[in-house]
Amino acid sequence: MNRLTHLSHCLALVIMAVVIAGCAGGMSIVPIGAKAQNADRKFEQAETMQIRSDTKENKQKDLAKQKELYDKALAGYLGIIEQDATGKYGLWSHLQAAAVYRKRFDWDEATQHYQEIVDLSPTGYFGGRAKSGIADIRKNRQILAEKRATYQNRKALYDQLIQDERTQVQAQSSYEIAAQALYDVAKAYQTLGNYPEAILQYERLVAEFPDHKLSPQAQFQIGNIYFYERYDYIGGWPAFNKVIEKFPDSYEASEADTLLKRTAEILTDIAQDQADIQKYTNKKAIQYEKAGRFILASDRYLSGYTDRIVQDFQSIAGGWIRLKNYPFAIASYRKLATNLSYKKFAAADALFRIGELYQKDGEYQQAIAAFDDMLALAPESTWRAETVYQQAVCYRAIREFEKAYEGFKGYMSLKKDDRKYYREAEQIVRQYELDQDQDGHMFYKEQEAGTSDQDPNDYPGAAKPQASR
Repeated sequence: MNRLTHLSHCLALVIMAVVIAGCAGGMSIVPIGAKAQNADRKFEQAETMQIRSDTKENKQKDLAKQKELYDKALAGYLGIIEQDATGKYGLWSHLQAAAVYRKRFDWDEATQHYQEIVDLSPTGYFGGRAKSGIADIRKNRQILAEKRATYQNRKALYDQLIQDERTQVQAQSSYEIAAQALYDVAKAYQTLGNYPEAILQYERLVAEFPDHKLSPQAQFQIGNIYFYERYDYIGGWPAFNKVIEKFPDSYEASEADTLLKRTAEILTDIAQDQADIQKYTNKKAIQYEKAGRFILASDRYLSGYTDRIVQDFQSIAGGWIRLKNYPFAIASYRKLATNLSYKKFAAADALFRIGELYQKDGEYQQAIAAFDDMLALAPESTWRAETVYQQAVCYRAIREFEKAYEGFKGYMSLKKDDRKYYREAEQIVRQYELDQDQDGHMFYKEQEAGTSDQDPNDYPGAAKPQASR
């Protein structure tokens, strides 16, 4: 059995399902925070969905299902915007709606949602991210327009000049410029998230400029897109193999060989852990559940094997983290916390890990929500103190300084043995309680309002001077 066949067999065993449970009844009003969380879950589920590439029919089915999930997430975000246009959840929903439109390569709609954020909150955390999003789209669309024309003109000129021995120097110059321009086009598509088009352009570079120094990099980038952007290991495997086959003496070939060996080991371990979970799943209980009957979480797996199942889920999540596949790691931890909620320590640990992964990935809003889940569902956990501190750090990152201040103070009030960041928290609280301009407003309140703690005339609620005409 060759490596690719073995990998395909392993991946066939890997079951990645995000369990999303919800209920609705009567005329109850769903809190806006819950609506945001429901939309985020749909977005998350779409992100972690594996697109099968074994047959065209399966691929189309999976893509259609993924699109449906993105559509539901977008509908949720747009509904929140209508209900809370200027609030925190409205700003977050604009940001997430822009992300969905970027998935569809609809740059104008994405830019419009970013601009709504900038108009509403130009100096805040969301405003900063929105400005960055607008700049990113504009820059890369400009690169596409300019570099595509450069590639077409220089490639045509090269094809013309190469026919005449007297113009070899000019031909080589056009060859270099055309190859670099095409690489820039592919990179711009990749940065914008249009991965199918990026792959096509990288493939064109390899086909049209096989001897250029950028060709091994281009082929390697194709593999990177499959592995680290689309999480498609079957699709990425032959892409990395082509680096080794086409450019055997390149640095990229050595990197690809090491990467494939490491990835094969991790995916094999994940497949074995998933198979173990399947082996000890209570098939009868699952049949009852599929028939619409309620089952206890403790009935989902065979008695006596739950500790083993916990270890399997933790190992799977660890494997995805090693592959830098954070969405799948989060899905694994979420499934552990849901399916084994009665295993209090393991469930709490999983909930904390979800927040930690979001935080490491710079998704602070989602990290805060995940830490909220941990504190609500496992308030007595050994992770409580760490959760309180890290959540305060996230609030500070999104410039919600009042909540950050409350979080750091809350952390300092916990048991002494749990406070390994006590000095850091104490220093932050002391800074937040300063009032350097003696205007009666502490530093954290000035930061929250975007006012200065150096000017007593600039404080929260102060009337702004009218600009002279």
